[in-house]
Amino acid sequence: MDNIAFDLRQLRTFITVVETGSFSKAAQQLNQTQSAVSQLVQSLEQILDSKLLDRSKRPIKLTLTGRELYEQGSKLLAESRKLQDWMHSIEKGKLPRLRIGMVDSVTQIAGIELLKYLQPKVAHINQITGTAPELLTSLQSGKTDIIISMANQDIPQDLAMFPLLGEQYVVVTPANWETKDIQWLARNKPYIAYENWTPTGTQTNNWLRWRNYKPQNQFSLDRADNVLGMVAEGLGWSLSSPTFLARQLELLDKLECQPLPAPGITRQLAVISRKGEFGSLIEEFVEDIRNIVLNQKVQEVKRRWNWINVEGL
Repeated sequence: MDNIAFDLRQLRTFITVVETGSFSKAAQQLNQTQSAVSQLVQSLEQILDSKLLDRSKRPIKLTLTGRELYEQGSKLLAESRKLQDWMHSIEKGKLPRLRIGMVDSVTQIAGIELLKYLQPKVAHINQITGTAPELLTSLQSGKTDIIISMANQDIPQDLAMFPLLGEQYVVVTPANWETKDIQWLARNKPYIAYENWTPTGTQTNNWLRWRNYKPQNQFSLDRADNVLGMVAEGLGWSLSSPTFLARQLELLDKLECQPLPAPGITRQLAVISRKGEFGSLIEEFVEDIRNIVLNQKVQEVKRRWNWINVEGL
C-alpha cells in the first residue's frame, strides 16, 4: 500500500482509549466528546477493515489485531512526538540532542571550547573523536548528526558539506638541524610518514610522489601528534599542518618549519551533515565553529612562522 490510510489523530485516540480503558475517560483526557472519540476509533476500524476493540467487555478488551496496532502504534506515536519536539526545538534555536564527531586535530585544539559553545544550544550532547573515514561512516549510519572532518575525501551526494577552513602543509624538521630544502631532506634524512590508509597519509604521500621526491621512509605512523613527537626528538623530518602544530605547542621550541615549494598541499576541514536536517541553524553553527577553531593556539603557530597560511574559506 503506497498511501497511509489513517492519520495520527485516529491512532492517538485509539491508543488513549486502550490506556484509559474506556471511551468516556479517553474523551476527558483528549478534551473531546465521547461521540467524537467513538467515531474516530470506528473510522480507524473501517479504514483497516478490522475490528480493534471488543466493546462487549468491561473494561474494553483488545482484539488480536488491536493488540498489534497498539504495540506498533505506540512506538510510532512516541517517535512522532520526538520528531515534533525536535522540530519545535530547531525553530526556537535549541536542539534536544546532538551527536557530533570531530577529527583528532579539532578535538585537541578546540574540543572543550566547542562543547562549551554548544552547552546553551543543546539539551544533550554526545561527542566522539575518530579518523575522517570513521566519522564519515558514523554519519552515514546515523550514529552522528554532524561531523567536523577533512573535506579531502569523497562525500556522498546525500550529505551536505560546509567548508570550514583551509590550511597549507609545511615541512617540519628538528630545530637543531641546518636549514635545507625538501629535495635535500628527501635524499639525505629519514622521513616520518603518515600511514597511507589515513587521509593525511594519502594526501601527503601522493604529493611527494607527484613531485618525484623519494624520501627515506623509515617510519609510518597513524597519528599526527606521534609524527611531530618523533620529529621533535630529532628522528626525522615530515610534513605537517598548522592545526597539527597547534595541538602540541610544547613541542614548538624543538621544531622548525618551512613552506613547501609551490604548488603545495591544502588540508581542508568541513562541517558535514545529512542534507536538510538543521535548516538555517547549520550556517550559524559553521561560522561559530570556524571562529573557535581559529583560536589562540593556531594564532600562536602563526606568530612563530608568520608566513604560515590558515584561512576560513
